[in-house]
Amino acid sequence: MWSKLDAYLFPLPVTAVCPSGTFELDVASGNMQWSEGMFAIHGLRPGDVVPTFDVLMAHKHPVDREPVQALWADLLEGGGQGALLHRIIDVRGRERRVFSAIQAVTAPSGQVEQARGFMVDVTQSLRIESQHAASEAIEGAFGHKAVIEQAKGMVMALRSLDAESAFQVLAARSQHANVKLHLVAEELIDAAVNGKAREVLEGY
Repeated sequence: MWSKLDAYLFPLPVTAVCPSGTFELDVASGNMQWSEGMFAIHGLRPGDVVPTFDVLMAHKHPVDREPVQALWADLLEGGGQGALLHRIIDVRGRERRVFSAIQAVTAPSGQVEQARGFMVDVTQSLRIESQHAASEAIEGAFGHKAVIEQAKGMVMALRSLDAESAFQVLAARSQHANVKLHLVAEELIDAAVNGKAREVLEGY
């Protein structure tokens, strides 16, 4: 079994290491060896439990347990490698998202006698990435709103319309051209920069 495994995943800081661990399975007995990191991912310390295949499966998220078991069954029958992203529940009841890679080793007899692999806890990395995406979406929404408001003001001035009617002009153009509203607004603003706002608006 690998004695040490360091895993680094974007968008974690450069110096941040994802929790990770390694494992080995003796197929005949079902007994396993877990590294310290493997115990930690499950909220355990070495000595808290005797690691076995049943213990490993017991911590799988109920929804993910069946596909995980199917992968293991396939590998233990014919050997080979496999990997999957799934969820586990640690001893504190916390849901963790992990990436596991497994290699089933075939003996000269053709039987799989041993399997080894590693597990990386990607929970924090995925959480940060989700937060980044949400922030970008919020920033984009506010940015789009500002552009649309600016274009709406131009329509109000050029056509002597109230705010609601000006918005409907932009919305109608968006629907007719099958173009997102903020892109219609940007088109009008760009035209205004070149002194062609009235000309473009006539095409609406």
